[in-house]
Amino acid sequence: MLFDEPVAQIQVNLSRWVGAGKVVQLRRGRYILAEEFWYRAPSIYYISNYLYRPSYVSLHSALEFHGFIPEATGIIQAVTPRQTQRWSTPMGTFQYRPIKKERFFGYQKYSLKETDSHSKQTSFFMAVPEKALLDLFYLLQGEWTIQRIEEMRFQNLQELNFAKFQDYATQFNSPKVERAAHHFLNLNFRAVMT
Repeated sequence: MLFDEPVAQIQVNLSRWVGAGKVVQLRRGRYILAEEFWYRAPSIYYISNYLYRPSYVSLHSALEFHGFIPEATGIIQAVTPRQTQRWSTPMGTFQYRPIKKERFFGYQKYSLKETDSHSKQTSFFMAVPEKALLDLFYLLQGEWTIQRIEEMRFQNLQELNFAKFQDYATQFNSPKVERAAHHFLNLNFRAVMT
């Protein structure tokens, strides 16, 4: 789209630019300029969206971004209505978990606060905190007991919109998620009462 040349010639040029260190190949068909040519560093979350579309950042990565878990995550985790994928790139490791199209909701566009919000490469799609929690309950194997939820050491839960959380849990239409949401809400209502 950017070049007025045959596709074969563009691919030859890209290969040459990768070899010269001007462009970094993230995966087949996905490239980024080498760091020395950046005007502003792209968001790692933007790169996650760019590598595999449609997708949005979720699970531990979104919970860390929103300040709901204390641990940093080394892998950027995302959700997609497509098949499972994982890429290790010079920019980091990106993992994509599949979810049905009807459960592909509850995300919005965010921008990094310290950067220009109009810069495309610093904007990205990420789950809102309520949906990131539900994606976690759904996609991680095993039952979410009260003990397992407590072991997650969730924090800043006063920022959570519990009405939206309940609405999303119902919309998810999954008995496993509904049970986990019930335990999660009981734990947090108990904490508020004490």
